[in-house]
Formats: sequence, C-alpha cells, structure tokens
Amino acid sequence: MLFFSIALVLASVPSVLFIDFLWRTGYTVPKIALSAIFVLLISNIAWGATHAFIGFFIRLTGGRYLHIEENCMEEEDDSALPSVAIVLPVYNEEPTRVFAGLRAMYLSLAKTGQLDAFDFFILSDSNNSERWVEEEEAWTVLCRDLNAFGRINYRRRKINTDRKAGNLLEFCQDWGKRYRYMITLDADSVMTGDSIVHLTRIMENFPRIGICQTAPRIVFGSSFWGRLQQFANRFYGPLFMEGLNFWQQEDGNYWGHNAIIRLAPFMEHCALPNLPGREPFGGKILSHDFVEAALMRRAGYEVWLAGGIEGSYEEGPQDVIEHAKRDRRWCQGNLQHFWLLCSRGLLPGSRIHLANGIMGYASSLLWLAFLVLGGIIAYNRARSQLSIIPSVGFANVYDFSLQEHAVVITFITLSMLFVPKLLAVVDALLHSSRRKAFGGGRKLILSSLLETLVSIFIAPLFMFYHSRFVVATALGKGVSWKTQNRDAGEGLNVWQTLLAHWEHVLLGLVFAILSFHVSIPFFAWLGPVWLGLVIAPITSSLLSKPQIGSRLRNAGLLLTPEETQLDEALASTQAAVAEKSRRDRFPFHSFLKAVADPYVNAIRVALASNDGEGSGKAKKIWTLRALKLGPNALSKGERQAILNDPSALLNLHRRLWAMEPEELHEDWRRIIASFRIL
Repeated sequence: MLFFSIALVLASVPSVLFIDFLWRTGYTVPKIALSAIFVLLISNIAWGATHAFIGFFIRLTGGRYLHIEENCMEEEDDSALPSVAIVLPVYNEEPTRVFAGLRAMYLSLAKTGQLDAFDFFILSDSNNSERWVEEEEAWTVLCRDLNAFGRINYRRRKINTDRKAGNLLEFCQDWGKRYRYMITLDADSVMTGDSIVHLTRIMENFPRIGICQTAPRIVFGSSFWGRLQQFANRFYGPLFMEGLNFWQQEDGNYWGHNAIIRLAPFMEHCALPNLPGREPFGGKILSHDFVEAALMRRAGYEVWLAGGIEGSYEEGPQDVIEHAKRDRRWCQGNLQHFWLLCSRGLLPGSRIHLANGIMGYASSLLWLAFLVLGGIIAYNRARSQLSIIPSVGFANVYDFSLQEHAVVITFITLSMLFVPKLLAVVDALLHSSRRKAFGGGRKLILSSLLETLVSIFIAPLFMFYHSRFVVATALGKGVSWKTQNRDAGEGLNVWQTLLAHWEHVLLGLVFAILSFHVSIPFFAWLGPVWLGLVIAPITSSLLSKPQIGSRLRNAGLLLTPEETQLDEALASTQAAVAEKSRRDRFPFHSFLKAVADPYVNAIRVALASNDGEGSGKAKKIWTLRALKLGPNALSKGERQAILNDPSALLNLHRRLWAMEPEELHEDWRRIIASFRIL
C-alpha cells in the first residue's frame, strides 16, 4: 500500500496540473488525447521513480526488508547439497569466452567443497559447423584439464525447435527428473561458487520457492558504451532493486538466466502455451522467462529476487547498434505478453510484471506520439494568431501564470527523471566502501554526470528505435534468431554509423525544421530531441570506441566495484580468454582442425551422426578436391556433410597424413607444420 500510494501521488500531481494547464486554454479532441498520453507516460515515470525513492530510504535507514537471501542460514553449513544441474544454452557463441566462464565457475565451485552436488550441461543449438566443432574441442579439452568427464556434459540439438525455451524444455524432458534444481545461465554468464551454493541453500530452506532470481552485474565493458552500461547497472541498480524487492516480495520475476529453479513444479506447471495466430504476436512465446514466473506463481510457488547475492555477472552489448538489435528481440517478446495480461489464474503481481515489460517499449511510441501531437497543437495555436486568454483553473488557487504553470509541470517531470540519479550519488557518498568502489567521491560524481549527459542525447535515438520496433511488430514483421555480438573490436567508424542512423538524422532534421516553424521556444524545447538524432552517427561512433573506454578507465571514470575489486572468478575468466588467444598462434579453420588434429578428429568422429547430405562416392570426390585445392574449394554444405559422416571424416584424416606435403594444398601444409612447431 505504501509503495503504490507513493507512485499514485507522484503520478497524480503532474497529471492534474497538466490537464488543468490544457483546460485553461480550452479543450479540444487533440488535447484530450494529449492528456491521456501524458497520464500514461507520467505514470510510467512515477513508477520508476518510486522504486528509487523507496530504495534510497531503505538503504539510508539500514533496513533490509524481507530479503530472502538474508533469511538463509548465515552460519557456516557444510551439509551436503541435493543434485543441481547448471545449464548453459549456447547458439553459435564464441566458444573461448563460453568455456572460459564455465571453467571459472567449476573451479570456484570446487573451492566451496560442494562440487559433487553439481553437474554442468552445455546445451548447444549451434547450426554453424565452425562453431560446433570448436565447442566439441573446447568441451573435451576442458573435461580433460579438469578431470571432469561425466560432470561437464555437452549435447547439440540437430533441430532448433522453439529456440532457447525449446532447448531447456528438451533438457528437462530428458534429464530433469534426475535433479532437484536447475540453475540457468546465458552464454555470457559467470557465477561464483559461493553465489551458487547460497542460491541452493535458499531453495533448501524455503520449499515454497519455485524460482530465485539474482541481480546480475554487467562486466567486461570495454567500449565507451559498454562502460556506460555497466556503470549505470552497478551504480543506480541497487536503489531500484531495493525498491523492486520492497513491493514484489514473493511475487518476483524471472529474467531467464543467473537464477535457480525448482525442477519438479517447473516441469509440471510451466510448459509454455502457443499464442493464438502467427508470429510475431502469436505462435511460440519469445520472452519465455516472464511467463514461466507467472505460471510458477499461479501454481502456488513463490518467485523471489535475491538482489543482495554478490558474484552473479553477465555481459552487455558494446555499441548502440548491437544494443538496439537485442532490444528488437526483447520488444517482440514483451509485446506478445498482451495476450497474457488477462489470462485466468495469474496473480496481480505477475500481471504488473507483464504490463511493465510491455510499457518498457510501448512508452517510446507514446513519447513520440506526445511530441508529434503536441507539435501539431502548438502549430495550430501559432497559426491562428489568436491571443491566449487563460480561463480559471486549478492553478489559479496558487496564482500561477500560464508560463509559470508550464514551468512547474516541466520541473516536476524532470525531477522524477533525474532525482533518482542524484539519490544514487548521495547514497554512494554516504557509504565509504561504496564510494571507494566507484573510484572516490569526485570520480563517481563526474561519472554520474557523464552518464546523464550521454543518456540525454541517446534517449531520442532509442525512442525512435523502440517506436519502430513496436510498429514493425504490430504490422506482423518478426525477428530472426541471431547470436549477440559482445566484442567491441576496434569500434565503428562514422560511415558505418551513418549507414545505420541515416533515418534518424533525417527525422532529426525534419523535427528541427518543423519545430522552428512552430515557434522559437518550441524549437529550443525540442532541442535535445532533434539534436540527439542529427548527431546520432557521431555519438554512436564515439560510444563504440574501446580506446575511449580505456582512457576513461585510466582516468578513473565509470569505474565499477568489479574493476576496483576484481572477483577471482572474473579474473579467471579473463585470464583464460587471454591465454587461449596467445595459445592460438595458428587460427586455422575449424574444418582444418577437425580433419588434421588427431584429437579433434577423434572427438568429431565419435560424435558424428552420419545425417549429412551426399553419397559415399560424392564424398570421396569432395575429399580429393579438399586435399588438392583446400577446404575453401568445398561449399559450406559439403564441409558439413563430411563433418557429419564419421567414415568420410576419418578417411579424409588418414589420407591427409598419408600424402606427401607437396601434393597438398598450402592450408594443409601449414597446419601440419604447426604440429611440428608445437
């Protein structure tokens, strides 16, 4: 009641003032529509601000209200844990990073003394032969190095039914009954052994919990944008997490990874329905996690956020364009939840989470509609050349002029947008350990100002991105399933970003010209919007640069606790990735490795299923062509057919090592020479 009362007051005051402001100059149908849009938007802003206000108060008073992780046993507990499956779905991901994180988690768990309770499963949906050959090699090398055969398991699906949700469903059907709990990860996830054990203890102590979700910290941001995102996540996140946990309690949500699930009720109650119609609005549910949490609550089990558990990490996109691609998938998945808002049996808390996910993207379209409709109203007013004669309204009680009335509304709105950031700064300054973790008081203030400045200019860009995504989804344009790129590389040049943002530049110029024709004050008021769009290619290019990110880090800006106090699991992951890069002095094609390397060849032969295309005679011809002309002389399908045929692959391996070097293509000679060097 406290939380929602505060949110209602914060939304009602500016709503009443805005409606009264329009009433003072006469009501029309466009103004009624503008009022309705404003109420929806300010309610969304008030909702977010309330989380920050409540969270700040809780942290200020030292209160820890019903934190599930603190109700777990705090004393040392060496009792044996039940069986837990740690599942890691992958889809054409970079194996070096995936298995480096897996290695770090395995070693961290071993230090807790509870490793025997946990089994790891790499659930591959990779359909790129280059990737799955690398995955198989990385898996066997990892098992060999850690003596973990039978504990770290790998399987690849041949048919990627229902994407990630289908991948997990198939695992649950085949293996779920063997385990009491399942910890779900993403390809970029890292969790410490202590955090994994702590999650398991929570589930053991509270048998009514169906899902317990951690709050992953974003790490490994190297570009300017990546560092901004991980700073914002780590700096502002605790306040919002406290506020979120305050109202939701056992009505929490599930974010699809870095969480633990009680498998028996999950398998019994959380099978996903098919939505009416065809994709993108119908068909298979894309954002499965929100729905699974709602179904778990409907079954009578609790869903909690364990936001205070440290040691839960993930990565984020390194540039604006890649970030928008990820948002496109999330937008479609969240908009599908319209079907479920009124589903029978769902609890109010679950409906709030579904509605909040929808508003995360629909609000951008509402902001755009607000600006366009407001511009039309202002233009019609200016074109009429009539004097504004305000009528009596609510604001007359306080003797507001029309201009003062507008300033008050603007001030209240901006306060709800920016005061939460200010509260996060005050919160950090009041806690010495938190202040040091972000580089000290002066550096964290500068970092917050920098993040705020960039967010002002980047907000219009995402407003148009999300608006287009919502419209595209509504028009029936679905999104394909692609691997997320988390590597900053060398960043993007202005030409690349101009090709990606030319529409935004054009829209910005249109906004600037039209607003200038309305009035000079309106032109200035919309300045951050049209200017942010016009300079989008430059902003996007600068934000993608790892060089700028590195300089900011060296200057002590945008630091996070994970950088000032690097966790052992994170350090281990970084070290493994770096070592792999140094060791791979010969970055050969995976097909070359699968054929030439006896170890990799034996793995692939053992796992091959002989379901490739092509007859035995055709594969013999392909074998000769590959040896004489190199692997690039074969098509992707021909290479994949050989990789899937154990006889053909073994034959190619034997012929390669039996032939004279001068008879082979230079690619084969090079990889054979590498064995002699190594």
